[in-house]
Amino acid sequence: MAVEFVANYTSAGVDPMQFAAAAEVAGYDGVSCSDHFFRRSAYPHLWVTLASMACATRRVFLSPSFANNLFRSPVEFVQASLSMQQLSKGRFEAGLGAGWLAVEATGAGLDYPDAPTRARRYREAILVVRELLATGQCHFEGEHYRIDVPVIGPACDVAPPLVASLGGAWTIRHIAPLVDRVELKFGRTTRNGDLDMAALSEATTDELAAMVAQVREVAPEVPIGVFAMVAVGDRDEVGALHRQLGDNLYGGFVGERAKVLDSLRSLEALGIQRVQVSEFVKGSILRLAPSGFPAGD
Repeated sequence: MAVEFVANYTSAGVDPMQFAAAAEVAGYDGVSCSDHFFRRSAYPHLWVTLASMACATRRVFLSPSFANNLFRSPVEFVQASLSMQQLSKGRFEAGLGAGWLAVEATGAGLDYPDAPTRARRYREAILVVRELLATGQCHFEGEHYRIDVPVIGPACDVAPPLVASLGGAWTIRHIAPLVDRVELKFGRTTRNGDLDMAALSEATTDELAAMVAQVREVAPEVPIGVFAMVAVGDRDEVGALHRQLGDNLYGGFVGERAKVLDSLRSLEALGIQRVQVSEFVKGSILRLAPSGFPAGD
């Protein structure tokens, strides 16, 4: 089976309906939306954006990338996910992440716990979400959550699959067996509360293969994807970024379209079944065009 491609929407300056429709034409299997308030620029609201993209598409699946567990209750996450599953006519995947960007959490008046606390809180949230999706109710008492929900909806014939973004040995070991799909990221690249470009440049194919092996030890059958930042363009556009990232794994995701596609598709040999692409350089996602028909900038 060929690697699936997911186009991740991150820009409040681009119409999400046009982006999603263009990504569908360009051959992507899914579209997703990042869940941030702000970083260096403003971000669109997760659920409003996903709903608009669902209305603009017919084939692709939709997912958060990833819903930030620091922002909202897992109960609200399930309610929104079921609503999206209904709106999209069964094309939704419930992607939940631990949350990693410190400045937006503290800037919004929310707690930003240390990494071990975020990981434990995340696991409890996954347990709550799994129970609510499976049964429509949940009674849970843990370290971080006290949940008593007798009913949740809207009702769906088929609940959306639960997807977890995992980047460290502890979360892989304790969360991968609980979910329907795993997406891997390099946890050390965001562990200090922002994206660490130096750490990203050091990420290797061997390191990714080791993470896949860790997942397989605890969840032999779970499908595995990976998050990739890409920059598609000529040397003038992306040369400086390539020099910054070097020749390790992420350096292969910067350059001309054919090179980047080959690098992403080669991940299948590691056991990767899906690649979610976000862009370093604006326009890279549609230039990548997995179908072979670029949709333009």
